[in-house]
Amino acid sequence: MSLFTRLEEACARREEKRPREPLPLVLSHRRVYVMPTRHGFFFFMVLGAMLLGALNHNNNLGFLLVFLLGGMAFVSIFHTYRNIAGISLVSARSSPVFAQERAQFVFQITASGHARRGLSLYFRGGEKRGLDLLPDVETRVDVPCRATARGRFTPPTLVVATTYPFGLFRGWATTRPDTACLVYPRPVAGPMEASRTFAEDGGGGEAKGPGVDDFEGLLAYRPGDPLNRISWKAYSRGRGLHVKTFAGETGKTLLFDLDALSGHDLEKKLSRVCHMVLTAEAMRLTYGLKLGPRLVPPDSGAPHRRACLRELALFGEGRD
Repeated sequence: MSLFTRLEEACARREEKRPREPLPLVLSHRRVYVMPTRHGFFFFMVLGAMLLGALNHNNNLGFLLVFLLGGMAFVSIFHTYRNIAGISLVSARSSPVFAQERAQFVFQITASGHARRGLSLYFRGGEKRGLDLLPDVETRVDVPCRATARGRFTPPTLVVATTYPFGLFRGWATTRPDTACLVYPRPVAGPMEASRTFAEDGGGGEAKGPGVDDFEGLLAYRPGDPLNRISWKAYSRGRGLHVKTFAGETGKTLLFDLDALSGHDLEKKLSRVCHMVLTAEAMRLTYGLKLGPRLVPPDSGAPHRRACLRELALFGEGRD
């Protein structure tokens, strides 16, 4: 591990001891650190050798070249520092993801006074995103971070770094913005296991509804519909994308009960229920969700799906 990496890790560990900071926030001069890069160390070694040669031969042109290059390197320290100081993190948002997927945190960033070049943003140990900032113009940048487990995921320390202008010095600043991402359980395929069904008509008979028995007609394709139900014949005739619908004795309201599933692994059971919710929504069924004492009333549609997935993500955790 290089000296610079050790210093950056030390700064990140120090930052983790502080409470998370609400946005917007400004990266002030107190946050900025500057250290020579590997190229910078090599440059100064060569510069030292040139200085020894100029002293040995009393070469005035050698002295001039050494002092000129040394002065440029010294000035670049100021430009590296100035390239980070004063950057403002205006806001951050994220969309829910499933466990083991990459969460994308979208930051709005501005720079006051002058343009910033050659910046990189990344969460500690994550993938880097490069960008340039124009003065007083909000710029959007997506910073990814892998979400390993369901729940409310708070990302690690955010690092803003640069080697501008010559790559001889590296400047960086760290912060822990107060932002989070909702992580759904990772879906695990399995059979549909509804603990109970409720007839839609309220009586003892069966109601017609989405099923798998008899072909009923075509409906316009919606994102998330099963690909095996797409009517390619209709598409080849220029009618656009449609999905086949079926009717049978499956037009009941389903209730997915976590306690009714076998097994003792809670996370696996939540993943099973997550897959059932996604499958029921793709089939356009009406379904409800029961997680212990909490009950999500039966419904269908994208808002209902998000409500069920949110309950699965936050099951067993404190709520805001």
